[in-house]
Amino acid sequence: MAPKINIDDLVDYKTSYTAAVKKPEVSGTRLTSLCPFHDDRKASFSVDLKTGQYTCFACGKSGNYIDFIAEMRGISTKDAYKAILREHGVAEPSGKDEPKPQAHYTVDDYAAEKHLPADWLRQQCSLTDEAEKKTGDPYIKIPYFGPDGKAQVYRKRMGKHSFKWGYGSAGKLLPYGAWRIQGMKIAGYTVLVEGESDTQTMWHLGFAALGVPGASTFREDWVKYLDGIETVYIHKEPDLGGDTFKQGVLRALKDGGFTGSVKIFTCGDKGEKDPSDLYIKLGEDAAHDALHELLKTAQPVDLANLEAALPVAIEGAPKNLRQPPGWFYSDHGISRIDEKTEQPVCVCRTPIILTRRLKRTDTGEEKIEVAWKRDDEWQTAIFPRSMIFQSRSITVLADKGCTVTSENAKQVVRFLGALEQENIDALRLEESTSTFGWQSRRRFLPGHAPDMVLDIEPSMTRWASAYCRSGTLEAWAACMQPHRSRHRFRFILAASFAAPLLAIIKQRIFFVYNWGGSRGGKTAALKAALSAWGDPERLMANFNATQVALERMAGFFCDLPLGIDERQLAGSKQEGLEKIVYMLANGTGRSRGSKDGGLQELRTWRSVILATGEEPIGKANSQTGVNTRVLEVIGAPFEDEASASDMHQQAALNCGWAGPEFIQYILDTGDQAILDEYQDVVTRVRDLAGTKNGSHVAAVATVALADRMLSRCIFHETPEQAATETERMTTRIVADLKEQEQPDVNEQAAQFIADWINSNIRSFVDGNYNQRFGYVDGDLACIFPSLLREALENAGFSYRKTMTWLAENGICQVDKAGKYQIVKKYDGRPVRMIVLDTVLLATPPSEADEDGFTVLPESEDLPF
Repeated sequence: MAPKINIDDLVDYKTSYTAAVKKPEVSGTRLTSLCPFHDDRKASFSVDLKTGQYTCFACGKSGNYIDFIAEMRGISTKDAYKAILREHGVAEPSGKDEPKPQAHYTVDDYAAEKHLPADWLRQQCSLTDEAEKKTGDPYIKIPYFGPDGKAQVYRKRMGKHSFKWGYGSAGKLLPYGAWRIQGMKIAGYTVLVEGESDTQTMWHLGFAALGVPGASTFREDWVKYLDGIETVYIHKEPDLGGDTFKQGVLRALKDGGFTGSVKIFTCGDKGEKDPSDLYIKLGEDAAHDALHELLKTAQPVDLANLEAALPVAIEGAPKNLRQPPGWFYSDHGISRIDEKTEQPVCVCRTPIILTRRLKRTDTGEEKIEVAWKRDDEWQTAIFPRSMIFQSRSITVLADKGCTVTSENAKQVVRFLGALEQENIDALRLEESTSTFGWQSRRRFLPGHAPDMVLDIEPSMTRWASAYCRSGTLEAWAACMQPHRSRHRFRFILAASFAAPLLAIIKQRIFFVYNWGGSRGGKTAALKAALSAWGDPERLMANFNATQVALERMAGFFCDLPLGIDERQLAGSKQEGLEKIVYMLANGTGRSRGSKDGGLQELRTWRSVILATGEEPIGKANSQTGVNTRVLEVIGAPFEDEASASDMHQQAALNCGWAGPEFIQYILDTGDQAILDEYQDVVTRVRDLAGTKNGSHVAAVATVALADRMLSRCIFHETPEQAATETERMTTRIVADLKEQEQPDVNEQAAQFIADWINSNIRSFVDGNYNQRFGYVDGDLACIFPSLLREALENAGFSYRKTMTWLAENGICQVDKAGKYQIVKKYDGRPVRMIVLDTVLLATPPSEADEDGFTVLPESEDLPF
């Protein structure tokens, strides 16, 4: 195959590029200008004048001089190559069988190029001319000796920019010049430079130096070579590779435990790229003086506080990070440093960085926060590590506006992996949580866990942002104080503060349900209660929501109150409504399977549910559990409609202050003091209540405790005044509850059966009546089982639950096997029937005294 002519030998890159671009500026071996491929205003175009390689940090175009000509003229690279040859008076090689010419690059050629004595290179550096055994191609052999003077690896130099490591070099690399370590220790310093030629130049000029073979190869274990050296100077070349070299060496020195001083200098201050170029330009004496001056003014670096001096890669970025070896990120995106040309090649046009590592306190799962710049604004989001560090899933960033595709996904993943590895110390591991409320080590969100990160799904952002502040605490207290004279409003307000107390006093979840006619200020009172924690408009839900949605909200709010407005939006499906009550009061979500075959995270909470409506939440046939879990506050919380209307506005204007202030009061008071006060409150409420519903007593006591603490903390009442006012409110609330107290659902079922028998008495006693339900035998009612089951279930009662209760209380007869159906004679035939004692049916056990006599209210007319 015909050999290609080396373009580097033909083209004067400085002249050619300067003529082709606008506003060129040359500094050493670097040219910058406006990019010719797009409307550029920031001089984003950069050219390495040694290699002809170009890149634009704005549009991402990059390549060599052939690519440049092809792009400028709109032709193929093959035609561009031919055009360059013609314009430089060189005939294109023809004939596929022409022998490949050997590049005669020797130690003498290298010495002439670097202005170094050839004999000195051979004697002091052991450079030799060699040839490949198979091809005969010549190369310069550059040996790397260890401190013991024995050669460990060698490098081949085939031309100006062509290198190759010798066979067996993998894993054996070491700094170039390690055999001179003893002399450096005597001198007390060494200069770390990139490559062999800069090292040799420093030696020739009389400076101690170690060469690092590549911008990103200095390793932590190489620090051992520097033991006993007082000062290390690091030379930073004025390009991207120089930044990578400096950061890599500094990190290795710190991690390797280097104890001497470290200083940084650059030949860029003298207008040149490196010591070799400076020496070639100035000559031996002037170069020596210039380097001596640069070392004298080198800038010291504090390794102990290396993180505090992280470079600013992008102005305004949420996190400053070191450039990872082999990569470069800027306002123009992510670029990979080409190993051969050492020039950046655009990988992704969107700047994407990592900002922090997160670990869930409850599950131990680690996540990563990613930041990206889109339309001149930085955005952040938290993702599982398995999503960000896999090329198949990182394309999720495309939905966020990042230019990540299936084509460049692998490169982006490699960049982010290298970025984390290089900055693992700067990316602090922080605790995260997915819920509000109590956290580990007595922390609380919102307001009392500044070192925790809220890790939530995007769909929950609206709820999270609702926990905000507006106005002042004083204004909020002044707004609430006048309405606390009304016991219903005061109770609802205090119930909002009771939620974070449940975890401390180990109390169960309960509802505070305010119902009554419209225009009574029920919603306004609910807003007032929620305004203690944040914006009530956004915090409030309603009953027009699915059970799953309410479950997720409760699990997210956790130890904070959950406000649900407008019970009537739930419609007429009582069963679904009661299911919501049970689910929320249970404090545990539904167990669900996950895609990987396991279980999804189980949501739990311990909250007070504040709800409103225009009708009761429970019915006569509701399960007893519904009534025990719900405190019904019946009636208007406000004196007039105008007061309620004002509260709608004021609650949102001054919000988010009282709740966090109350949490601080809890933390200052201590759990044991709160428990002791709760026991005192429970005793007082139990004496007031005199009711059989113990769950209501505990719930009222919890709200009363919150009211006491709220009066002292926010409204600055004395302990005696707070206790007195709380007891006054509690007395009124307990009186309301006793009036509303419903009998047990089984007692209601018994009363229903008694009424059903009486209302259908002809079906029991009239043998000629066309529909028979059974018969009456003295005080016993014998009923066909299927008809009684149908009647109970149509009325919403549980047949099995009711029959079990009737049997346990001796109202229903059972056979020897414990079955509810007794064989009776009916029309001369044996028939299974349910036999009930009508006297006991009409007087359930709870309504009789110890002697079995029925206790009737004084107001009821007596039959005698």
